[in-house]
Amino acid sequence: MTLDRVDARIVAELQADGRLSVVELGERIGLTGTPCARRVKQLEQRGVIAGYTAIVDPVKLGLTVQAFIQVKLDRHTDENVEHFERALAAIEQVVSCHATTGEYDFMLRVTTPDLEALSTLVLKQLLKIPGVRDVHSSIVLDTVKQSSRVPTGHLGAR
Repeated sequence: MTLDRVDARIVAELQADGRLSVVELGERIGLTGTPCARRVKQLEQRGVIAGYTAIVDPVKLGLTVQAFIQVKLDRHTDENVEHFERALAAIEQVVSCHATTGEYDFMLRVTTPDLEALSTLVLKQLLKIPGVRDVHSSIVLDTVKQSSRVPTGHLGAR
């Protein structure tokens, strides 16, 4: 999907601050309120803007352990994958799941209060999901960069 320069700037500004009013947003990109609101609504309808959310610091909520867990399924059938995905949807500690290439089928990002909770998650939940053959966990020591923003520098270049 291609965006013009104005839409690209709207996306960039809202990623930086999703709480901007339409008036503030319009001032930043050089539009009045009504055309700005119309463009934002079109971006939402087209699915470019999928929603709005608060960014929460997990450590402030007592979730001090973060890990990446690679999961390998024993069989990669549609039924097996669907069952695995349904099981993951019910596990709150799994904050993202990605189907991947390579030795493992999925990469999970999880967050827990402590190592004991991580151990319980892996041993009593993930490894108990039918069809899971193997898991490999890597505990995060430090986060060097983290962003929820999608790059927009390539948009609106025409």
